[in-house]
Amino acid sequence: MLIIYDMEGLSGVDRLGMTKCTAAAAYAAGQERLVADVNAVVEGLAAGGVTSIDVIDRHGSGCDGTPDLPNTRLDSRARELDEKARPLFARITQNEWDAVALVGAHASPGHDGFLEHVGSFGIERIINGVSVSESEQHALVFGGQGIPVIFASGDDRYAAQMRDRMPWISVVEVKRATSRTTAALRPATDVRAELIAQAKVAVVGRDRAKSLALLPPFTGAYRPVWPNSLELLTAIPGLDVSSGEIRVSGANWRGVNDAINRVATLVNSIQTADAYWEAVKDDATRDRFRDSLFMARWSAGAAVRKPPPR
Repeated sequence: MLIIYDMEGLSGVDRLGMTKCTAAAAYAAGQERLVADVNAVVEGLAAGGVTSIDVIDRHGSGCDGTPDLPNTRLDSRARELDEKARPLFARITQNEWDAVALVGAHASPGHDGFLEHVGSFGIERIINGVSVSESEQHALVFGGQGIPVIFASGDDRYAAQMRDRMPWISVVEVKRATSRTTAALRPATDVRAELIAQAKVAVVGRDRAKSLALLPPFTGAYRPVWPNSLELLTAIPGLDVSSGEIRVSGANWRGVNDAINRVATLVNSIQTADAYWEAVKDDATRDRFRDSLFMARWSAGAAVRKPPPR
C-alpha cells in the first residue's frame, strides 16, 4: 500500500505559510499536522490488515529536498521512500503496491477550496474535456497499472470533488474551506479518529475500488482561473488565446499533461504566484479586482474564470 501526502489538505492547516518552509514557525506547525494525519492513516491501514506501507512526499514546500515528514516522526509500521533514489513513476510500473491513499490533498481550481491548485496556482488542467485535480492525475497514473486510489483526506470542497469523480473512495473532510486562503478547522481528536476509521474501511472495501483510465482521443487545455488571465500572451505571434484557454494534444494522457506543463512554465514566468495570492487573500481584495477595469474587460470574454459566489 502506498500513501502519497500533500500539505494543503491537512487537518489544522489554515494558512499558506504552514505549507512553505520559508515561513519557519508556521511550517513547523504544519509539519506537526502532517505527522498526525499520516500516522493516523498508517494506523487505520494497519488495523485493516495492511502489512506493508510505503509513504512518499509529493508536496512542494520549497525545502532543500528533504521530506516534509521527517523519517524519525513516521509510524514504525511504514517507511518513507526517497524519490531521488528511484522516481515514483519508475516504481509504479513494477507493481509494488495494490492500492493508494492520498493524505492532505486539495481541490482543483474552480471549486473555491482552501489553497486549491493543480501543479501551480491559478490554472485549470483540462484533460479530455474535464478539469482534473492532482488526485485524479495520480489516479490516472496508477490506474494505468490497475492500481486504484481507495482513500483520501482534505477539505470539504475536495471531498465533494472526489465523491463525484471517484465515489468508491473513503474520504475524510478534515476542515471546511471558507475561501481560497482560509479554512474552518475541526477538532484534532475528531479528525484523528475518523482518519483511522476510514482508512480501515478503505482497506476492507478494497475490492469495490476501480482503476481510473481515459479512452482516446486525448486532448487537453490550459485555462487560467481568476485573477490570472491570458492577456500577456496575446503578444506572442501565432498563439490563439481567444477561446480563453490554450489547447494541446498528445499521444496519451501523459503526453497531454506534459504539454500543459510546458504551457504552465511559460505562463508562470510572466504571472507570479505572489501576485495570485495578493489578489485572492481576502474578500475585500477580491472585490476590488472584480470591479477593476482590467477584470471587467476580461470577464466579458472567456479568458477569466471567477470563483463561485459564497
